[in-house]
Amino acid sequence: MKSATAWENTCNAISKKDPHCRGIVVLGLGASSEELARSFAIAAKQPLVKGFAVGRTIFSEAEKEWFYGNINDGLAVDKMADKYSALCDVWDMTRSSLKKNG
Repeated sequence: MKSATAWENTCNAISKKDPHCRGIVVLGLGASSEELARSFAIAAKQPLVKGFAVGRTIFSEAEKEWFYGNINDGLAVDKMADKYSALCDVWDMTRSSLKKNG
């Protein structure tokens, strides 16, 4: 979801209809890191949103390069680890800035 209203409506519906829900994770659906950073900035404001699960965003570029033989195993792993680490940093910075401002 790309708007604060969509996240608010979703969280309100879940809170009303499923009081036992323990949280929501943002799915990447193959989005770019930049798109996810924008999504994190909106979603992280919702208390129900706990984190993210973004496999394709992490591995798709490295996967293509590896399949075509342009990079070796080690470089593929490094690229995926770097992308995951960068997304974790974005999430953590977003959440920490909300705690400071709220």
